[in-house]
Amino acid sequence: MSIEEADRFAQTVLPIIASIQRSGITSLRGLAIALNNRGVRTGCNGQWQVSNLRNILARQSAANLLL
Repeated sequence: MSIEEADRFAQTVLPIIASIQRSGITSLRGLAIALNNRGVRTGCNGQWQVSNLRNILARQSAANLLL
């Protein structure tokens, strides 16, 4: 996945993550479980892990992406 593709994917999934966070789930593990339970797949069509969330949240901070 290219950097541009990863940025586009992050922009689509970050609002879902923000919604889950607003519901009170803030740990990386909890977010991964919630995304998997909702059927949201990673950019490579996999299951969410703590490391995936750490990377996508770091991408948000680094790119200053808005929710």
